[in-house]
Amino acid sequence: MENTFSWLFMPISNIVLMYEKILSLVIFGFVLYKFNNLKFNEKIYIGLLSVVIVKMIFESMLDYGTIFQQLTLFTILFPVAFTIFVKCICREYNFDILELIAQFYILLYIVFMLIYGRTFSFSLEQVEMVDYGPFSGDSRIIHARSIFMMIVPLLWYFNQFLKHGKITNLLLFLFCITVIVIHQHRSVWASSIFSMCVYFFMSLRNNLTPISRVVKTFLSGLLLIALVAFVVSQAFPGTLEFFSDRFSEILDPAKEDGTGKFRADQRQIYFPMVLERPFFGWTFEGFEMKNPLVDWWPEKTGQHFHEGFMEMLFYHGFFGLILKYFYLVYLAYKSFSKNLDQKSIILIAFSLAGLIFSFSYVLPLIFWGMVGLCLYYLETRPENEESEEPKHIIITQQSSAEQIKLH
Repeated sequence: MENTFSWLFMPISNIVLMYEKILSLVIFGFVLYKFNNLKFNEKIYIGLLSVVIVKMIFESMLDYGTIFQQLTLFTILFPVAFTIFVKCICREYNFDILELIAQFYILLYIVFMLIYGRTFSFSLEQVEMVDYGPFSGDSRIIHARSIFMMIVPLLWYFNQFLKHGKITNLLLFLFCITVIVIHQHRSVWASSIFSMCVYFFMSLRNNLTPISRVVKTFLSGLLLIALVAFVVSQAFPGTLEFFSDRFSEILDPAKEDGTGKFRADQRQIYFPMVLERPFFGWTFEGFEMKNPLVDWWPEKTGQHFHEGFMEMLFYHGFFGLILKYFYLVYLAYKSFSKNLDQKSIILIAFSLAGLIFSFSYVLPLIFWGMVGLCLYYLETRPENEESEEPKHIIITQQSSAEQIKLH
């Protein structure tokens, strides 16, 4: 389900999209087949999704005479099932794959750039392509949705460096920072900063990282940034001004001539329409509606939303929005817990960064699989602690009894 990975084997967008849609239906069917093995809250979640799917099927048959009038509108909701699917598969086979995923994304990035990165540059000039696929459409090459996933190894190797202090982990962490910075996707910059803040908050709250080490790391980071900034400013004059100008648009997303302006215009035009049908949205009628903002997209191809929140609100209303983002709200609540392990903290920080990223783009499907993995780690953590703690108590009691007996 990772688009960049799929492109290495199937470099045609239509094939990749059709593959994802067909597999989406198969996985949803698999989750229904395993329904009795789901936990109670998972059954409710999949049950609500099934109600929406059945509603849409009847609407499609009555109004258009087909079962799936626009399959895209069904797959927009599919992350709900994909999250539960990944969680259940991890639970069934007792997977522990976070480190493997971090390694996978670094290796994937290197391979992809070796094959397709020949036209990469720091400019934003348009690159002519027959099929954009996972590409950004300009000289940055890779789309923000794929660079966003580099936050996983970013957090993992930073955590490993704080934990073990190995220079290898530090270098891999710096490599992730470099990748995120040079591709110039401000949505990923903002998401990365937010995820690091959430990570520090949870680590300190759970006493997994000493405050002294955090302060030391922070000060060292500032010195390193100052050193890099000095070297870059001397070797490549004007580079810092270029990046600072790019970064300034994060604080002013509606800036005229900025890419955030288009998203602001979409919100201004579509949100009043959302309020006309707030509960279940415009569904098929909205998808086939003529675009009220621009005229360069073909008719009946959807509204081409950039923002994930607005996409759900317009097509599926507030009910669909809550259904899709419910587990992110739940993870936001769990972030205040004092009973979290390091893997859960990493994945919660990454998952909550998706809320920031959703203001700019629709989250990639693989992201929701990571949410499922996060829920799995949260689910297994209390059991591990409960199974370990009684053993410690029993050993202590036995040793005390032996001491009394000997005395």
